Amino acid sequence: MSEMVCSHCGKVQESYRGDYLYLESGLDHVIICDVEMIDCGCGEKSALIPRIIALHEAIADCLLGQETYLTGKEIRFLRKNLGLKGKVFANLVGVDHATLSRWENDKSKPSTRADRLIRFLYASKMKPEKAEEIASLTYKAAPPKQPQTPIHVLADTRKRYSCVRECR
Repeated sequence: MSEMVCSHCGKVQESYRGDYLYLESGLDHVIICDVEMIDCGCGEKSALIPRIIALHEAIADCLLGQETYLTGKEIRFLRKNLGLKGKVFANLVGVDHATLSRWENDKSKPSTRADRLIRFLYASKMKPEKAEEIASLTYKAAPPKQPQTPIHVLADTRKRYSCVRECR
């Protein structure tokens, strides 16, 4: 590996493997397990994340299979991963843009049917093999005021990502 220099202070950075809270996804509960991390003495930290598109597909897989209702941030993540503007997505779901905006900003919650439709729309476009599985999901309401369950994503030796229960 080549020597890396900090863009903030110009010092040589050290690399190590660790778990990274992937806030860049727009979700605040995605952890990438055992990824290469870069650390500088000045306090700057970052992660080297290969194959971002594959990572986002794995995150979406985790979201599609979760038993709790989608949060606003999760709905926004799926919509953006589909590459759809809010008005187009709202039209596909059969609601007005203002309703979608309230969902995405956690001002209101979609119905069970709308949640299932959002997952099905994503699956039918991006993961057709999951569409039948989504139809049989039984949802559980997340307990109020309880933090979300983290999504742990691990890259294997071929840089494919998959959901895991927790980082080792």
